Amino acid sequence: MGPPAHAAVRARVDGRRGHRAGPCGVPARRERCAGAREVARALRPLRRPWPGGRRPRLDVGRTVAEYARTGVLLPAFGPAPERWFDLTVVVDRSPTMAVWADTVDELLKVLATTGAFRTVRVRKLDLGTPADRSGTVPVRSGPGGGLGAAQRRRLVLVVSDCVAGADGGRFWDRIHAWAAVAPTVLVNPLPPRIWRPSGLDLPAVTVTTPGVPGVPNARLLFETPPLLEAFAPAGDRLPVPVTGLSPRSLARWARMLMRVDPSGCAAVLMPGPGRDPVAPPPAPAWDSDDLVEAFLHRAGAPAVRLAVLCSPYERLSTALLHLVRQELVPEAEAADLAEVVVGGLVTVEAASGTGIGTGAVLRFRDGVRERLAPRLGVRDAQLVRDAMSRFLTARGTAAGGLSVLVPDAEGEAALPADPTPLAEVPAETLTRVVPRRSAPPSRGFVVPETPPRDRPYFFLSYAHTPRFGPTGADPDMWVERLFRDLCEHVMALTDLPEGEPAGFMDREIRSGEGWSERLSSVLANCRVFVPLYSPRYFASETCGREWFAFAQRSIRHEARTGRAAQAMVPALWVPVPDRNLPLVARRLQHDPARFGARYASEGLHGLMKLRVFAQDYERAVYELAKSIVSTAQRVDLSADSAVDYRSAPSAFGQQPAAGAGLRIAVAAPTRRTLPEGRDPAYYGETPDDWNPYHPQSTRPLAHLATELAYQLNSQVNVSTLEAELDLTQRGEAVPGPLLLLVDRWASRVPALRARLAALDATHRPSVSVIIAANPRDAQSDTAAGELTQTLARVIPHLITTARTDDPRTRAGRAVRTLEEFSRTMPAALELAYRDYFRHAQPYPPAPTRGDARPRLRDIIPEPPGEEPG
Repeated sequence: MGPPAHAAVRARVDGRRGHRAGPCGVPARRERCAGAREVARALRPLRRPWPGGRRPRLDVGRTVAEYARTGVLLPAFGPAPERWFDLTVVVDRSPTMAVWADTVDELLKVLATTGAFRTVRVRKLDLGTPADRSGTVPVRSGPGGGLGAAQRRRLVLVVSDCVAGADGGRFWDRIHAWAAVAPTVLVNPLPPRIWRPSGLDLPAVTVTTPGVPGVPNARLLFETPPLLEAFAPAGDRLPVPVTGLSPRSLARWARMLMRVDPSGCAAVLMPGPGRDPVAPPPAPAWDSDDLVEAFLHRAGAPAVRLAVLCSPYERLSTALLHLVRQELVPEAEAADLAEVVVGGLVTVEAASGTGIGTGAVLRFRDGVRERLAPRLGVRDAQLVRDAMSRFLTARGTAAGGLSVLVPDAEGEAALPADPTPLAEVPAETLTRVVPRRSAPPSRGFVVPETPPRDRPYFFLSYAHTPRFGPTGADPDMWVERLFRDLCEHVMALTDLPEGEPAGFMDREIRSGEGWSERLSSVLANCRVFVPLYSPRYFASETCGREWFAFAQRSIRHEARTGRAAQAMVPALWVPVPDRNLPLVARRLQHDPARFGARYASEGLHGLMKLRVFAQDYERAVYELAKSIVSTAQRVDLSADSAVDYRSAPSAFGQQPAAGAGLRIAVAAPTRRTLPEGRDPAYYGETPDDWNPYHPQSTRPLAHLATELAYQLNSQVNVSTLEAELDLTQRGEAVPGPLLLLVDRWASRVPALRARLAALDATHRPSVSVIIAANPRDAQSDTAAGELTQTLARVIPHLITTARTDDPRTRAGRAVRTLEEFSRTMPAALELAYRDYFRHAQPYPPAPTRGDARPRLRDIIPEPPGEEPG
């Protein structure tokens, strides 16, 4: 028995007895310090030199003066200027700082390479029991707080989220001790809006210098808040500047310290040793409901989405939190991760080997997961698992990052008896990343393919209508009513069980659920697409993207099965004249009259708004529901992998001008001209019959390209390589952009190689090249390197000009799957059309010298009986 098709992977956060497993390291993307160059520029004031350095240098002025006075040339030396400060960076080792591990690493690199300091030392602040670790600052009292003797030229930079300071005064005692003997600044990576809730709840002031740069904190000037005098004398407190990681905040502090900026910078007043910061009122004992409500009220939308997506896991590592963010919430920033960590929903536990780079484990507080669960849709939970699977499969060959357990009969770790997998990855991926002593075990957790859980009968695509006035009623309520009526009819006409979705519209998306992810998922699984025609619909880019996302899925289904897959059922919301329909809608068969004459003349919106048409509305909706059900049962469109519809182009793009139709040509051998030994299964009697994705696809590649171009609102002319070469060599005007589909084996056919080289030599503009290859084609895979190099020598210009900003269409890179081809095609067409219109001749052509200026009187005939004036 061979290895399993897939193996389950579980996050390494618990070790109860059960199945055996082994460790595996999977890379996660590093959290970068945003604007590293801007941060270095913000620290430029710290590069102010200290005039009396320890190293001597030749004083040219004094040497010349002494020579003029005595006549004896003797070199005179003076102290050489040097950097003002020796920098000590103190990094908080608290578990919550694990979120900022990579950010702090990037900041340390900037500080070490900016050239603003004589020396840079990194120390770690341990609020626990002092250990015999090199470079650790223990918590002890005394002058300097463990940093050594007082030095005027020592700058202390503390990097901490201050969460540890909320639990007692020891944290503030350390900072107070350093601030008493050296300039000290606190760098808080959290966003300023959550400084106080997270622990930095100290009196705020604005500090300035007394006119001298680089002074210790004790000499900084500030005005004590009046109400603070009632708690403690001003002499017990020291001002400590506080800054975030933004370049603007760092620059303001640096200008205050070294350029004596009178505007000063923000600071907090640290309490003296042994004093509590400010005795706060006793915190109420909040239950899970209060914690979640407070978090939802305070946190931003990305942070709420992160918390909801992570709620299935009782415990999770910070690496897993980063992974969820980068795969499913890319709009979230590092500050949003911090809100999840310090927002009160989780407790932070130190992982084994706790340190700034080893991460921590987050545990949801009791009852929090249950309160977040209603916001997590079933599909969202599957999206998390799918995203993990894609990430681990794609990045499993690198080292480091996320620590996981994988099934291994000889492993030393343990899994529960009935584990819930974190992801599914191909067995061959495990053979590359797991240090195995044998082949992948056949007794792994084999996860069978599960049917889609979000497969509605129809997807209702409509254009949102804006409200009229601030108090106007919601105009889309009528669309929602239509949707409910359609769902009732579909349930009555089918045997859908209770709870199964009959239809989908975007109002079904719950709060906290990813908008684009849910739309992409439903578009990949729904059975019928129902576009609601109206003038506003065809002007909407979002609706055009939804149309194309579903259309390319239908094209791939037709290619795989060989059967027609027309699964669109248009509905008329507002009548649209045929002349105003885009080309892609005109090609779709649609006869409004079969749903009733009133429906064809008024549309569903008119039938709903006028009571006299109530019966016509009921008939039209019933006939529309019947059409949806019959289309779904006849076509049986298979589910597809979800692709972010936001990356799809609009099917309603600007229609090309007359005579600018897309031309498609294929450069591939035929069965009669194949190179010796080449498998003929991928070829036919003409180049247009080339099918590189056989047996996955039953359609030639030129047919797929034509269908996709139609769905992009383009006119298409299928040409040949010979015709395009002849047209270009004759010097005639190019009638439209050219999409050239190239088989790498064409470079081994002398006639094709010569034609390709000749076309390349013409340097014809507006040509996009797509090189297709099948990873299941053993011959092509074996000879891929040689074929690619040969083709690059034959058409170097065409490959170079094929470059776009889309990484999927990098020059010379083969498109290896049917899905990748459907995603690459729009970018190739956009490049070809953009280049075509850049070089196309204007119309009307510019007049040559000597031509008479055009006059309307020569074009428009004069009325009879009138003389021209």
